[in-house]
Amino acid sequence: MWRLHQIKLALTSLSLVIGAWLAVWLGQPKPAAIIDWFDVLGEGTTLLVCLGWLLLIVSRRPKSQVTNWLFLGCSLLTFSYLLDVLDEFFRYPEHLRLMSWLESIPAPFGMLALTLGVLGWLKEQRVIERQLQSREQVLREHQWIDPLTQLYSAAYLQALLQREQAAQQQLNLLVLDLKGFSHYNRQHGVAAGDTLLRHLSELSLSLLRPADVLCRFAGDRFVALLPATGPTAAELLALHLKHQLDKHLTTGSAVQLQYAVLPVSPSERIDTIFTRIEQVRFQPSQPSPVTQPA
Repeated sequence: MWRLHQIKLALTSLSLVIGAWLAVWLGQPKPAAIIDWFDVLGEGTTLLVCLGWLLLIVSRRPKSQVTNWLFLGCSLLTFSYLLDVLDEFFRYPEHLRLMSWLESIPAPFGMLALTLGVLGWLKEQRVIERQLQSREQVLREHQWIDPLTQLYSAAYLQALLQREQAAQQQLNLLVLDLKGFSHYNRQHGVAAGDTLLRHLSELSLSLLRPADVLCRFAGDRFVALLPATGPTAAELLALHLKHQLDKHLTTGSAVQLQYAVLPVSPSERIDTIFTRIEQVRFQPSQPSPVTQPA
């Protein structure tokens, strides 16, 4: 996740360096005797907490509008709290209000941005909770969950196809496959291969729409059912998904993510659909080297 936020991290680091430089350049060091070390401890702890929030965001969150709001809010608060800590060590000329403004103004805007991010995060959680409730019900009734990735299994895909075909609506399948995964398994070990599959599953779930259903078909092949989706929209979604997943996968051993879009007719037999999934011809694409996910 770190490399997805390199620009934001660079800008935040630059702002903190500039803030510290201004404090040293414009201020005069206070004598140690008048420094309030209890204030330093309290304000320093607050600064460290904000830095911890930033690290959590860049290490766990994918690129999204919600992530941008969370990161912006934490960055502004971190900048404000850094100057607040430095204020305990430096005295500024009374006529100079710049440092006071830089210390005070970012904080309320940071809280506003953080609030918008939290509201967006809560909206995301409601969607995830609905999916989890549905998944738990299926797990209790049918045990149709893949134990490794926690995705739905091929057996659930079969039942879901029957239901969607009965609805007589436009339906497409998105097939994802990791070319070279067997070599990756031999090179890095089964545990690393399992980690890669879980990582790919989590990222794919976060990038698909709430109505889409992702299943592990077999091995390193996954199938996303895209209800009420035409071929053009399915192709655009597939390109977006592949582009985002390629950015998340880190460089190293050559494993190539492939995809194919399969239209499904309401009258097509399930065994025929499964045969098409097994024998699918993938779209040609450039290699996307990957290693063990961070």
